[in-house]
Amino acid sequence: MGKIALFVLLLSGLLMSGDSSPPKKGAVELKVELQQAGAQLNPQFLSVTIDASLASDPKYMTFLGSAKLRTLARGLSPAYLRFGGTKADFLLFDPNKEPSLEEKLYWESQTSSGLCEKRRLPLAVKKNLCTQWPFQEQQILKEEWQKKYKNTTISRSTVDLLYSFANCSGLSLIFGLNALLRKENSQWDSSNAKLLLNYCASKQYSLSWELGNEPNSFRKKAGIYIDGSQLGQDFVQLHNLLSNYSVFRSSSLYGPDIGKLQKNTQKLLKSFLKAGGKVINSVTWHHYYVNGRTASEKDFLNSSVLDSLILKIQNVFQTVNETLPNRKVWLGETSSAYGGGSPGLSNTYLDGFMWLDKLGVSATLGIDVVMRQTFYGAGSYNLVDANLEPLPDYWLSLIYKKLVGSKVLKATISSTDSTDDRKLRAYLHCTNSNHPKYNAGDITLFLLNLHNGTRNFQLPSSLSSKYVDKYMLRPVGKESLLSRSVQLNGCILKMVDDETLPPIAEKSLSPSSFLTLPAFSYGFFVIRDAKATACF
Repeated sequence: MGKIALFVLLLSGLLMSGDSSPPKKGAVELKVELQQAGAQLNPQFLSVTIDASLASDPKYMTFLGSAKLRTLARGLSPAYLRFGGTKADFLLFDPNKEPSLEEKLYWESQTSSGLCEKRRLPLAVKKNLCTQWPFQEQQILKEEWQKKYKNTTISRSTVDLLYSFANCSGLSLIFGLNALLRKENSQWDSSNAKLLLNYCASKQYSLSWELGNEPNSFRKKAGIYIDGSQLGQDFVQLHNLLSNYSVFRSSSLYGPDIGKLQKNTQKLLKSFLKAGGKVINSVTWHHYYVNGRTASEKDFLNSSVLDSLILKIQNVFQTVNETLPNRKVWLGETSSAYGGGSPGLSNTYLDGFMWLDKLGVSATLGIDVVMRQTFYGAGSYNLVDANLEPLPDYWLSLIYKKLVGSKVLKATISSTDSTDDRKLRAYLHCTNSNHPKYNAGDITLFLLNLHNGTRNFQLPSSLSSKYVDKYMLRPVGKESLLSRSVQLNGCILKMVDDETLPPIAEKSLSPSSFLTLPAFSYGFFVIRDAKATACF
């Protein structure tokens, strides 16, 4: 399918359900197809990462013992948790290394030996870590900007903390192994990986694996060049190694986690798939819209910037299908801005335009999993901030998880005036079948308005008699789009306590109501009793 066809499919197609009556004056008419679903997504479609830089000093991994952080993570379950990133290629595992003082204090403070019994991060440890974290964060970002990385050694305790966090939060852990460990003949040196596998097998930890992060940048980061064919052989070696452990024989393997798909990267991907594609479960690649150090507020509201993802996804699928047809494709690491995000932009309500549109485009075009960089850690693109407070994109992700199902439907828009429809974005799914309030046949529509003015949307006549539940997200306070707080239908979203998320309450609309989006806003609408054939 060509670029133009994809663009038309997303934004201005003529897909309809039932009869359509002329839209009311000034309204934007929605057209939907409810008979057939497009892609069937992975139930863990929206997933998250913990960047391995959090372990640059392993004591900061103790943050993962926080009951509050685990409550927030549990809200996004089911999901994958990828532990990886650039720093994963500079991590070494030493089973004999003593844990940090903070890790020791955490484990010693637990009154139960059960992996997922109620656990708390000791107050003194939390206070100490929070005080020191800003300095550590600057060190991590400095290392990233200068592209000068140091090796870090982690202990059994660090692995236990990571696995406990994932497992007890309902997340499926994917661990990124160090691919820069090389023998003289350039083959991967698996000796350190074996130490880690031995330990995880002894604990009966169930997890999946990756090998290396953005191999197209190895020369820049470490002065090492590894071609795609060699990397593919390394994955085969890892696959064979995993088969030696009964607990890992059915473990999944993902890769190669390439960065921007330029000509050389495309060549690397092709040769990797030819040599090692048979042993991976999904192909992973990374995407960011903009450079975090130069991004502006306008970039986040620019429909052309958002549309740029379409061609990139198309190119990845074309490369994969030429070499390894029908293999699942994942966005294995993604956010708005690379380089740790854009301070004051990536951690605000504004970022939601890029995040929600990326989820919509990716689902429509068949991406199986989208992994948000990062759940918690250094930088500005996190879902949870340094004080363990959820940011707007966390709440957006939580609501997406609750309302949006895995069957993708088609929604398009057409207006009666000269409105630039590229600034109005519409995506449609079957409603999440696990939501206790909704039934089979219900549908969830999410809309984005990039205009500096209110827009009213009108459902097609076949749905005009249906009741609709609105979930409108708006920024809080005078910071407006740059707010780090968000309200749902007028109520500010915040945790009840460290172990309780707030209720996600709808606002009911009467039949034939407009679906109204204020200027620069986004929201979800559940159309009840839509009787969508594709959703049964």
